[in-house]
Amino acid sequence: MDVDVFGGRLEGLALAEAEFTTDEEARSFVPSADCMAEVTDDARFTGGRLVQASRQELLGWLAEYGIRPQGPQGLAG
Repeated sequence: MDVDVFGGRLEGLALAEAEFTTDEEARSFVPSADCMAEVTDDARFTGGRLVQASRQELLGWLAEYGIRPQGPQGLAG
């Protein structure tokens, strides 16, 4: 599993990626309790889109998943 932790205007965002060799492995995967949203099929959370996103855009996208800003940086740590 790979985890990307962002800084700058995306401070507080962390994305985890898991790869599987079989469909069965993928189906049986249970995300960590710390996982707040499944964004695999959301093109907004790809590198190309994130590099262009403003903080306000990111916060809006997260709000669509029910994730609200917390703390001084605006995102849960």
